[in-house]
Amino acid sequence: MLVSDGQLSIRKMLYTDEDFSLLFKWLNDKEVLSYIEGPGTKYTHEQIIEKYGPRAKGEHYVTPCIIECNHSPIGYLQFYQLQEVEIQEYGVKEGRPQYGMDIFIGETDYWNKGVGTAALKSMVRFLFTEREAEDIYIDPQTWNIRAIKSYEKCGFKKVKILYERELFDGVYKDNQLMRISYEEFLVS
Repeated sequence: MLVSDGQLSIRKMLYTDEDFSLLFKWLNDKEVLSYIEGPGTKYTHEQIIEKYGPRAKGEHYVTPCIIECNHSPIGYLQFYQLQEVEIQEYGVKEGRPQYGMDIFIGETDYWNKGVGTAALKSMVRFLFTEREAEDIYIDPQTWNIRAIKSYEKCGFKKVKILYERELFDGVYKDNQLMRISYEEFLVS
């Protein structure tokens, strides 16, 4: 368990059929896909294993996690140290490690209940205290106001627009780069 905070916990994703099946279910749910990837997206079980398998095995720089509420899996979160291309694009300063994150709640019954915000706050605390992050970045699509408001509740501030950053139903969309610094975390 990476993070445990009351009813909420975040654990590393395992290389198991159970965890791959969770992602297969969530990444083929049209409601979930209306916020990530696009509702026209379709994943096969094999594509899920191909993409997330190396991450689950620790053979990739991205650390995949499963969010659980009362021991039931409800969502996905991943974190990673920024790679050189992101460091250049974001204009990151030198210093302690810089991290990026992505999150979605796959069980729609848990939407609009503060669970995603709570999970994000817990992971931000983990990255600052356990991984000694200098800054943490997240980049929702600019039209995803619900996600942006959630991230702002966690202390993230808008940095800049990343134009045509992410493919969504075959069209490149703009993303809102957001950041929280260690100093901002300390005063929140």
